[in-house]
Amino acid sequence: MRGIMSAWAERAARRGARRLAAVAAVLLSGIGAAALAGCDSGDDGDVLRLAINPWPGYEFLYLARERGYLAEEGLKVDFVERPDLGGVRAAFVAGEADAMTVTLTEVLRTCDELPDRCPRVVLAADYSDGADVLMAVPPLRSPADLRGRRVAVEDGTATMFLLSRALETAGLSFADVQVVQMPQADMADAVRAGRVDAVATYPPVALELARTGRLRTIFSSADIEGEVVDVVAVAPAWAEDRDEAVAALVRAWDRAVEYWRENAGEAEAVMAAREGVSTRAFAESLAHIRILRSAEQRFLFTQGGPLERAVAHHDRLLRRAGLIQGPDRSGQVIVGEYLQTALR
Repeated sequence: MRGIMSAWAERAARRGARRLAAVAAVLLSGIGAAALAGCDSGDDGDVLRLAINPWPGYEFLYLARERGYLAEEGLKVDFVERPDLGGVRAAFVAGEADAMTVTLTEVLRTCDELPDRCPRVVLAADYSDGADVLMAVPPLRSPADLRGRRVAVEDGTATMFLLSRALETAGLSFADVQVVQMPQADMADAVRAGRVDAVATYPPVALELARTGRLRTIFSSADIEGEVVDVVAVAPAWAEDRDEAVAALVRAWDRAVEYWRENAGEAEAVMAAREGVSTRAFAESLAHIRILRSAEQRFLFTQGGPLERAVAHHDRLLRRAGLIQGPDRSGQVIVGEYLQTALR
C-alpha cells in the first residue's frame, strides 16, 4: 500500500531530485570558502534563499507567500525545496541557501562543520508534541526492546536525537542497537521488506506507516515536550545589517498563522493541496504540532529559557553520539532580537 503520505514524500523527493545536478556542480567546481562567503555578501538585496523540506509546520511559510504577506512586508523569499532535513542542511552547507528550516540538531551540526557560518535561530516555527515518533514492529513494545534491533534514522537529523533520547530512557545507547541510515522516503519500503525493526520518523512518512498497521509508536516527542523544536535559522553574514528583513519574515509568519487560526478549514485546504495530500491528513499532522506566533515564542528565547536548555541537551547528546566534536557553540545560535523588532 503506497498511501496518501507516500505520495507526499515522493512528490517532495522529485522536487529535490531536480536540483541534484546543481548540487553536484557546486561540489565538483572546487568553489572555495571565499566563494561561499560571497553567497552571503548581500548582492541580492533582501532576497532570502530559504532551504525547506516537507513538514506541516513549515507550510505556513508557503502560505505567507500565497497570501501575499511576504511581498507586503517587503521581503522576497526564494524557496530551495529539498525532500528531507538532511537535504536542507546539505543545501545550506553547499552555499545554496541563506537560511534553512530545521531542528536544533541540524543547527548544531552545521555550526560544528562551518563555524564561520554557524546559523542563527531567528524564529521557532513550532515544537513537536507527538508528531516525531519512534515506531517499532510488534512484539516490540518499548525502547528497552530495541537492544540488538535494526532502527532506521535519517542521518544527522533530529531523528537521531529522538532515538538517542528514547534509548536514554531505557538505559541504552547507540551502541546497543543497529542504526540503519536512510532517507525518510525509503523507510516505508524498508519496513515492508523487513529490513528494519523500527524507524524514527515524522509526518508525512509517520502517517503512512501508522496507516499500514505494521508498527506501533513506542516513543514520541510528546515524551520529551519542548525538546524537538522546528526553527528557521539564518546565516550570520546574511542577517547582519538586515534586522528589518528578518523581522519582516517574522511578521509575515505571524500573519499566516493568524489567517490559519481565523480560517482553519480554508488555510488547511490550501496548504494540503500544495503538498498533494487530503485536508484531513494535513489537519491530522497539525494536531501533534504546536504552531507559535512570535508573541508566543518570546519565552522560548529568554536567557536560560527553553530554547537554550534544549540546545544544551542536543549538544550533549550529539557529542555523546560522536556527531559533533568542536567547541560548544550553543551560546551563538539563539537570537531573540528579531522577534522584538517584529513586535515593535
